Amino acid sequence: MKFTVFELPKATADKRRIVEWIFERSPQGAAAWLNAYDQMAERLQTMASILPVAPESKELPLEVRQIFFKTRHGRIYRAACYIEGQSVYILRVRGPGQAPIQTDELDR
Repeated sequence: MKFTVFELPKATADKRRIVEWIFERSPQGAAAWLNAYDQMAERLQTMASILPVAPESKELPLEVRQIFFKTRHGRIYRAACYIEGQSVYILRVRGPGQAPIQTDELDR
């Protein structure tokens, strides 16, 4: 099954913050991070239905799934997603060490 991927506003803001932080330290690193993010979004198109449920899903009003992606330096990032029909909505993007998602942090 092929899914259509949508990035919700808070996920876009997360992505922007992460890229800006990395860019201040390494413009090449920021470009590499965006490439890793784009590859993750492409994987969502075909594998969203097999993603594991995110740990914080039991505390949230919807079933949140997660997908991990990493930079070439090995830092692991996580995108939290929600599946509805053949659409996947990227809700938030978390970097290493960031707290779990809370209900008031969701776009729906």
